[in-house]
Amino acid sequence: MKISLDKILIASGFIGPILFFFTVYFLFPFFYQGYDIMNQTISELGGLESPVKLATNVFGFSLFGIFIMLFAFGLFRSKEVNSFGRIGAFFIFATGILMYLTGIFSNTPGFYSEMDVFHEFVSNSQFPILAIGFVIFAFSIATHIKLRWLTPVVLALGLVTLGLAYVFFFTYDLTNRGIWQRFAIGIPYMILMIIAFGLYKVQFGKNGKN
Repeated sequence: MKISLDKILIASGFIGPILFFFTVYFLFPFFYQGYDIMNQTISELGGLESPVKLATNVFGFSLFGIFIMLFAFGLFRSKEVNSFGRIGAFFIFATGILMYLTGIFSNTPGFYSEMDVFHEFVSNSQFPILAIGFVIFAFSIATHIKLRWLTPVVLALGLVTLGLAYVFFFTYDLTNRGIWQRFAIGIPYMILMIIAFGLYKVQFGKNGKN
């Protein structure tokens, strides 16, 4: 079976999150003795004092950023996506750049340096940018016969994400902070997976055009 470039690009939208969740959520914490998933953030896995910092920053954050950019390029190339949707793809691509840079600018828990400032900016700013991309894409496919089911799913999960993000960022002394963060950033990438699966099925399924 011939594997086209477009298949690889669209598939990156669900391969990337699967690898990210497996490595950063489960595998890397296992090799960090004393790491508390319940109360420590994901960024601490890539901190300067972490025994898994290199693996986290390279194969967790930066590699995931590359997958996001590949998927965004696939969206832009897709015949199922209109001009408005391609604008959304641009924001998703920008999110990929920021995730890539998250692995470049590691933080140091307990300290405050320029590296921490850069890390905080690139890690936190990607989510509002990704949200804009999702909203644009959701409305762009609202009249697409085979993809319009994604519109309410993306928007509903987006509202859930906003609620979780609000709790994580604005609740002082939040209990189980690590878990709240994992849900707050995990749902947006679940949305990415859903979009990728849906588009892949339509574009490359038995009744697809490619």
